[in-house]
Amino acid sequence: MTESIDARLKCLHCDRETDHTITYAGPYLNKIRCKECGVEIALDRKRIMETYASDALERVLSKPQRMTEELRGDLTAFLGSLPVRILTKPYRVAKEIVDVVVDPANDENDEKDG
Repeated sequence: MTESIDARLKCLHCDRETDHTITYAGPYLNKIRCKECGVEIALDRKRIMETYASDALERVLSKPQRMTEELRGDLTAFLGSLPVRILTKPYRVAKEIVDVVVDPANDENDEKDG
């Protein structure tokens, strides 16, 4: 999911504090655009993908430990939530991948064409 928020930041081009639009691709910063001069600073998609892959690998490797801690904490709640989590996890993972992998610029172009 691409999400945009507005913020007041110092623009490197205007050299003063102006309104900016900050755009995220999933949980990762994608670009920052000054509303005054239109200058945009975008993060390299390759770097975003490298960061996402590293984060995803860390989560996969730590999942057994996190589930064990959850199991020890409250067995009843863990067992009760397990069937729903098993059914919804593929959807949640696919959605996260689409949010990060799909180029928001291509997404915007598709919407304009359609």
